[in-house]
Amino acid sequence: MRYFGILILLLSLCLGACSNKYQKTLKNSDNRAKLELADYYFKKKDFLRAQSLYEQIEDVYYGTPTAEHVLYNSAACNFGLKQYALAGFQYKTYFETNATNEKAEEALYMNAYCAFLESQEPELDQTDTYKAIETFKIFINIYPESKYVNECNLFLDQLREKLAVKAYRNAKLYFDMSEYKSALVALNNLLKDYPELSQKDEVDFLIVQTSYLLAVNSVPEKQIERYQLTVSAFDNFRENHTEGNKYMKDAQNIYEKSLAALKRLNKQNS
Repeated sequence: MRYFGILILLLSLCLGACSNKYQKTLKNSDNRAKLELADYYFKKKDFLRAQSLYEQIEDVYYGTPTAEHVLYNSAACNFGLKQYALAGFQYKTYFETNATNEKAEEALYMNAYCAFLESQEPELDQTDTYKAIETFKIFINIYPESKYVNECNLFLDQLREKLAVKAYRNAKLYFDMSEYKSALVALNNLLKDYPELSQKDEVDFLIVQTSYLLAVNSVPEKQIERYQLTVSAFDNFRENHTEGNKYMKDAQNIYEKSLAALKRLNKQNS
């Protein structure tokens, strides 16, 4: 216990000395000392202290060879502190001002990765998702042979899936609200924009069901055309899915009802 107490005391003294050195360096005007201490804290992954020091000397070293070192490490500090928007901006700035530097490729990748980390869940605004997709595409176009390309493609798949989920939920919301015309447009756009959608069979069925409900709720003069669209939607569903599909029975039932409605309407109009 005695030795443990001595160890705690020594550790406390050491931490106190480090803290005093940090505070003293932070307040003085020796920029070289600030840079050296910032690099020391950076290596120790003490990003908060390192960033505070780098921030103080950014303008001092602007336009000098040291500036790129300060900017890159500052971006890494903000990334370590999970300040992804700021880190992404700094990585982008680094790439734009040091495009031929050996770290330029990594900086541009990190800019895209920061945008990926800022992307929100599907139920929230997807502005950052679109931004992340665009930045990954830019990276791949500039560095098509990069070691990061495979990772970029994996992230792109995740981002597109997020957009697909949001679009799917929006289309379902129109359907649930009985806004069948809007739902039909949204469902067709969903398949057009995301052909590899995991819920494709459900969406194909929803197009059949929505077309039918739109026809049922239409004014008489539009019903024939919309029942015909329902029949076409079913033909498309049957062409793309097997008889064993879980939606096939319900789709077949809608198809038969649509044919019966068309027969009745054509008889009335003859």
